[in-house]
Amino acid sequence: MSYGITRINGTTQAGGFYGLQPTILKIAGTGVGTAGINGNFEKAIRAIQLRASIVYIGTRANDQFVVIIDGTSANAYNGSNSDTDITVAIDAVVTAATSVSTTVTDITGLAAGSLA
Repeated sequence: MSYGITRINGTTQAGGFYGLQPTILKIAGTGVGTAGINGNFEKAIRAIQLRASIVYIGTRANDQFVVIIDGTSANAYNGSNSDTDITVAIDAVVTAATSVSTTVTDITGLAAGSLA
């Protein structure tokens, strides 16, 4: 059995994940990942689902967590941004839901070894 490799301009690239376009977002803020029934983590996940389909939820920490969303399903409309930046839209809904000032970073294209 042979397996194919996706190549773009001659370099190896990750293929589609179940036909989706994965976008990896890091959500950080003091207490944003607090656990518990109706805790900030639960509120944040519900808020993110208002804007995009979640494909994967990473391990929670009190001050940050990572989610992978389907980039094609993401609704970047926020009214206070250019309506094309999903990180701004996710930041707005998570901050509104949790009352935590958050920073949302798209870490999809990180180089190996970089977790910033």
